[in-house]
Amino acid sequence: MKRFFPALFAFFFAQSVTAEPLVWQAQKGELTYTLMGSVHLGKPDFYPLPNVIESRFRQADALIVEADVINDTQITFPQGKPTSELVDSTQRDALATIAKELGYPESVLLNMPPWQTAMVLQLAQSQTLELQQALGIDLHFLSRTKNLNIPVKTFETVQEQIDLLAGTGDHGLALLDDTLTHWALSKEFMPCLIEAWHVGDNEKMTTIVDEMGDASDFERKLLIDRNINWIKMLTDSAQMPKGEYVVIVGALHLPGEEGLLTLLNNKGFTITPLNQGQKADCELPEFPS
Repeated sequence: MKRFFPALFAFFFAQSVTAEPLVWQAQKGELTYTLMGSVHLGKPDFYPLPNVIESRFRQADALIVEADVINDTQITFPQGKPTSELVDSTQRDALATIAKELGYPESVLLNMPPWQTAMVLQLAQSQTLELQQALGIDLHFLSRTKNLNIPVKTFETVQEQIDLLAGTGDHGLALLDDTLTHWALSKEFMPCLIEAWHVGDNEKMTTIVDEMGDASDFERKLLIDRNINWIKMLTDSAQMPKGEYVVIVGALHLPGEEGLLTLLNNKGFTITPLNQGQKADCELPEFPS
């Protein structure tokens, strides 16, 4: 599986046999992080979440997320060349086929810059899997911080995330090309990815990230480079004094040699699983190189 990256996504006790997302503890001295991977769009059967993440969240000194998608609303969509001016004939034919499948006006998709067209397509495909933005894991926690008086810390602003997508060569054409090329295969990949996260199959999640080892420059910016930037914040005593924090980030940011868990371990944190998952009953499709 090479070069496919689902941009909507760049885990109690050991005796428990209940399948659930995995939750991890990273501890160094008087600084403790409780980490769980997030799926940014969710389903009702994702809930309730593991008891350990809910209890630690209620007692946390702060919630740390990628971006505060509830309160960070001062954003501007960068202007860019429309998709129609950048795609070749093969890409345009693929886009027309997918637009027809989704019931989207092709003209609307062609008038957007490529990065935005790709995100619209990925969101639409997620919705065919009955995933809902309102049930995303990030929103589940963010929406409760005010009532519980829990501060929110962020790694990025929403504007920075948009600028990252829009700032790649040809206004995100590589992301759109990946989306178009792997459209059919991603229909098999995404359900398995969701299941692996939901039942806590860390082996399969690690395999997914490891198979991105030959990531494109764009994928490195979306996943690995951001992990490295986030570690700087998590290990900066000026920004993160002693305390207990809950960290919720996209599930693909945690596992692997360049994932947050390994990077924290390399910085002297002791990593401990707080629950136990199960193997996902699905097979990942083979993606072409």
